[in-house]
Order: sequence, then C-alpha cells, then structure tokens
Amino acid sequence: MRRSRGDIWFVDLTDARGHEQSGLRPAVVLAVAYGGMTIAVPLTTTPVAFSFPHTHGIEKSSQNGLISNSAALVFQIVALSEDRFVRKIGRCSVEDMEAISVLLKDLLALE
Repeated sequence: MRRSRGDIWFVDLTDARGHEQSGLRPAVVLAVAYGGMTIAVPLTTTPVAFSFPHTHGIEKSSQNGLISNSAALVFQIVALSEDRFVRKIGRCSVEDMEAISVLLKDLLALE
C-alpha cells in the first residue's frame, strides 16, 4: 500500500538502540523519499514523553486510528525502508500535521 504525508502506520522498529523507540508502534509519515525510503515520526503513549521538547500530543480518534492518546516524538524523526511499514491505521488531522511541521522546522532550525 502506498504511503502519503499525514498517514499513520504501524512500523517495525525492533532493532532500535539506546533511547530510540522500539518494537511495533505507530508513526506519522512526513514524506516519501527516493529509493523507497519514508521519513516518519514515531509515536509513544508513555506519559512523561508528552513533556519532552519537540513533541506533540495527538488525541485518539476514529480518523487517526489510535487507541490511546499519543505523543509524536518529532526529535526522533527517522528514515525507514518500506519493509518496516506493516499496516496503515489512519490519518493525522490537518491541525496535528501543522503542529508537527512547526516543531520539525524549529528542531532543524529551518526558519
């Protein structure tokens, strides 16, 4: 299945190290890049993560397919191979994508 900006997919991050997000978890697609790579932001439901810099809270909804309120860990942006994308579960709202974009620009000092 094709991935698009704003999609939320379950991704397989089983080989993570250190404080990287690991296991099967939702992630927000930011861009589909060259060579089958996709830029994404992993999500977590860990309560303390909601207070980290460069995170955005996403409320669960039928549109996004999340079963719990989640924090988008923008500071853990990652490029993933297409075989890590397991299943699409939903789409982010326009407002959530705008908030993630603002945080990403700040994180990368793009403005």
